[in-house]
Amino acid sequence: MNLKLHITKREITHHSTIIKTKYLFSVIDLDRSDQYPQNFVSVLPRKINVTVKPCNIFEELFGNRSLETAKQLLEKALERRPNSETTKAIRHRLKLLNPQLNNKSKCQNCGKPIKQNKQKFRPYKFCYQCHSKGYK
Repeated sequence: MNLKLHITKREITHHSTIIKTKYLFSVIDLDRSDQYPQNFVSVLPRKINVTVKPCNIFEELFGNRSLETAKQLLEKALERRPNSETTKAIRHRLKLLNPQLNNKSKCQNCGKPIKQNKQKFRPYKFCYQCHSKGYK
């Protein structure tokens, strides 16, 4: 399969005043045909979950290699168009595919990971069990 990324730009107006630009990333196979609608394979998803069962056609087709394939396609598209309008959209999509850093810290008493709440001003220092025991 000779895969390539086809990016379509669409401008959408909301309430006749706001104009939003949306980009559609579609994966095409150049071995099938040279024309766009005939060589369509699938749409590139925003998020790819490798560990769970496939939830879209792209993940079904490429399986465990879907994340690597998506990154390769986006990087190739970024190399082809270094100074275009779509560069920002391609970089944003690459950022979405990178694994997110979890905001977990460790309990100062037992060492268990604690998920931090973003709304709190001060981060948690102790897990719930250690806090309820009275360690301070």
